[in-house]
Amino acid sequence: MSDEHPRMKFFIRNLENNQWRVREESAEALGEIGDKLAVKPLIKSLKDDDWHVREAASLSLGILDDEHAVIPLLNMLNDEKASVRYGAALALSSVGNVTAIKQLKLALKDESLMVRQIAEFAIEEIENNKN
Repeated sequence: MSDEHPRMKFFIRNLENNQWRVREESAEALGEIGDKLAVKPLIKSLKDDDWHVREAASLSLGILDDEHAVIPLLNMLNDEKASVRYGAALALSSVGNVTAIKQLKLALKDESLMVRQIAEFAIEEIENNKN
């Protein structure tokens, strides 16, 4: 897709909205649109105060599958909320590369069963895709 998608500017602008639900829905919509111009704004949203927004941004970055998201997503594996760590690990299953495996292996010891399971899946996906 190109920057001509009519909703891109609207949703990117709404990543700055004062209501977390609007920011969350905008992050989700940007993943659905699938335009890589959303990668940088979504990376910025990984630092949002609200965990719902961080989770949505993580998942959308996984859909957009852009290598610029790998390091920011790896950083999200240390988020205080398990659902954000889960979203980051899931995103890394598609966007991650072999450099992500070391941190994903650390996530195998996460307190959350879901994070541990998705980290294992992400490692398998990355190893299968490097062949």
